[in-house]
Amino acid sequence: SFPIIQSSSIKNTKINFYLDKQNYINAFVTHGSKIFITTELLMKSTNVHQIAGVIAHEIGHITGGHLNKRARAYEDSLFSTVLSSILAVGAIAAGQGQAGTAILLGGQHISRQQALSFSRNQESYADQAAIKLVKKTNYSLKGMYEMFEILERKERFSRINPYLQTHPLSSERKKILKYHIDDDIKPNFDRKLEKRLSLIRAKLIGYTAKKDKFNIFFPSNKNTLESWYARSIFLYLNGSIKESIMFIDKCIQSDKSNPYFYELKGQIYYENGNAQMAINNFEKALKIKKNEKHFFIALAKALYSSNDIKKFEKSIELLKKYIEKEEYPIEAWHYLGLCYGKMGDYFLSSLALTEKFLLLNDIKNAKLQLIKAKNNKAEIKKYDSRINDLTNIIKQRENK
Repeated sequence: SFPIIQSSSIKNTKINFYLDKQNYINAFVTHGSKIFITTELLMKSTNVHQIAGVIAHEIGHITGGHLNKRARAYEDSLFSTVLSSILAVGAIAAGQGQAGTAILLGGQHISRQQALSFSRNQESYADQAAIKLVKKTNYSLKGMYEMFEILERKERFSRINPYLQTHPLSSERKKILKYHIDDDIKPNFDRKLEKRLSLIRAKLIGYTAKKDKFNIFFPSNKNTLESWYARSIFLYLNGSIKESIMFIDKCIQSDKSNPYFYELKGQIYYENGNAQMAINNFEKALKIKKNEKHFFIALAKALYSSNDIKKFEKSIELLKKYIEKEEYPIEAWHYLGLCYGKMGDYFLSSLALTEKFLLLNDIKNAKLQLIKAKNNKAEIKKYDSRINDLTNIIKQRENK
């Protein structure tokens, strides 16, 4: 997806990707350039070109300014509903009850159709933008076409009224794509990216699939890197720890440069009470990928759980790094509070927990923790600015 973003007009915008655990295929974008992709979409996809098409479509929504336009369209739609309600009340008051009801229902119908029509127009625009972007980056438009085929099968099965859909019918979207697909152009084939996608799919299946579904994806006689990775996760979640370690070790032997194999091994040991083995493996993962924020917090938690006070300072350092990178670092503030508490620094512990409760919008507990911090007169001057900021935030939240 990186070339897709770099080739778009939003290349200097920070885009955050999120997985949405759902059993249906979907992707959407929200304010703040956050792109959500459902786990089912990733599990059903078979190549990078399909994912590239999905991401290009969502970028089309961003470049088209659709989020702001959608908000304005909602206001127009709401106006239609309100206006029809006023007219309906007038008709009912004049003794024309049936006419009033008809006006009210008619107004709601018009309002809904306006919103659906606007949504379908946006989707068509995003498709056109995606086609240009996919072509520009030499990915294959066949990926988008294949994704529409998957969606089309779902539409046939669900028998949804096409006039009540927010998206154009996939069969219509396929027809438009046919005009743009050029078999002579050799698509961009990134073997490393394909391998990463296959491992992501394996990870999702390992974490989410029930036993019968898991065995369909990865039967016991399947002997591939992806099957070992998925089986290690599946076994660990089902309590078969020795077997789980055996399979992740096979993954590591096959590819010692993949940090996520060490991350999984560290997670298995961490959740089964072996802090030192967890630390060893998280450190290996971080050595390979030095700026992966999720490794920061994983290692920090393992260092804290070791109950070795000498390791708490390193844990604090990693938690601070994670807080700088993460938008909602609730867990990091929690462990920062615990680390400071274990080290006897109750002032900083209370400040960290204040931050945690503010992120949770738990004003009552945030206020209690800040009061605890303020009781430590010796430290107040040193952190005067921060205390004032937290005090003002709490006051603002209380006044809302």
